[in-house]
Order: sequence, then C-alpha cells, then structure tokens
Amino acid sequence: MKNRILLLLLIMVFACKEEKTQAPKELTVKNSIVKSFSPIDMKSWTKKKVSLDFVAEVEFNELVYHLKRTSKTESAYLSSPPIAVNYASVYRISIIVKKAENTNNFGLRLSGSYPDRVDAIFNLENGTIIDKKASRDFEFAEATIESLTDGWYKCTLKAEVAADNIKIVIGGTDLKRTVISWEGKTENLDDVYIVPSSIVLEEIILN
Repeated sequence: MKNRILLLLLIMVFACKEEKTQAPKELTVKNSIVKSFSPIDMKSWTKKKVSLDFVAEVEFNELVYHLKRTSKTESAYLSSPPIAVNYASVYRISIIVKKAENTNNFGLRLSGSYPDRVDAIFNLENGTIIDKKASRDFEFAEATIESLTDGWYKCTLKAEVAADNIKIVIGGTDLKRTVISWEGKTENLDDVYIVPSSIVLEEIILN
C-alpha cells in the first residue's frame, strides 16, 4: 500500500514539473479590415478648407487625387465620417501618399471625441517620421513610413483606441505645426497626392 502511495506521489511530482517547463503559448496577431475606401467614398468626407481633385494619373493600378489647402489662415483637413469601432481595441490606418508642389509634410490622425486622438506627421521628401503622439484616451502611438516607387510612400499610424467611433483625418502641413495641431494655419497652401483606395482601417487582434 505504501509503495502504491509513493508511486502516485512521484507521478504527481513529475507531472507538475513537466507542466511548469512547458513554453508559454505565443500570441498570434490577426489584422481585420474594418473599412476600406474608394474614390467615390471620398465624396462623403468632410472638406475643411481643402480641395480634392482627380489628376490624370494612375498609380498602383488605382486613381490618384490631389489634396490641397484652400486657406493658409484657418485649419484645413479632409475628414471621414464616423466609423464604428470596438472600445479599447488597437487600430491601424494606412494610406499611400506623395509630396506635391507646396509641401513635404503630411499629417495623419485617428480621432474620437475631442480632444481624444492620435497623430503623426510624415516627411515625404526623405521618408521619415517627424513626430507622433497619442492624446487623452488614445494610447501607445506607433507610426511607420515605407518607401514605394517614384516618391510614393505608405504611411501608417496605430494606437489603442478608447472610443466607439473614430474619424480619419488627413492633410498637408508644415514644420511650424506641432504634431497635435498639424491641421492649423500654415505659411503655404500645402498639398499632397493621395491614392484613396489605399486608405484602409484595420483592427489589430491578439489571439
């Protein structure tokens, strides 16, 4: 009887050791597209002191548009309608963009209820990130810029979003603007080229 008890105890000890030495389960990342856009969708976007015009050009098999400020003394940007999202989840926005005549810099934002937002400014001349910042209930800002061809770049901005609805905000800017107010007044009528169908909002899911 004692031998049986001892054997059972030994089995339990070895089983516990084996369980403790097992490697932790690795998290996998899944990207789920929440919203993508077409040039037709851009008609529903809010134009605040900007113009958005088609140019006779196709890049990456998609149409190209010219986004330009129409005022130097007022805030200027292009903004999407509200997009429903899951509260306290991680989201990433991406867009393909190129510098135009009057600016080297491009502003990108995801915004919830004011002043909750995450912003980044990209230099489209040398392919660098000038600055990024998450404000208020948005956290953990990350930005990337990837060189494509012929001066085009893919810009991305990611953050944990404490909101039920968010907007995408884009526009040209200059070096005198801080990252959280890049849409404010500028010295030039800043402009950029964009590929509307490249604008994609994704939810980043950890499994």
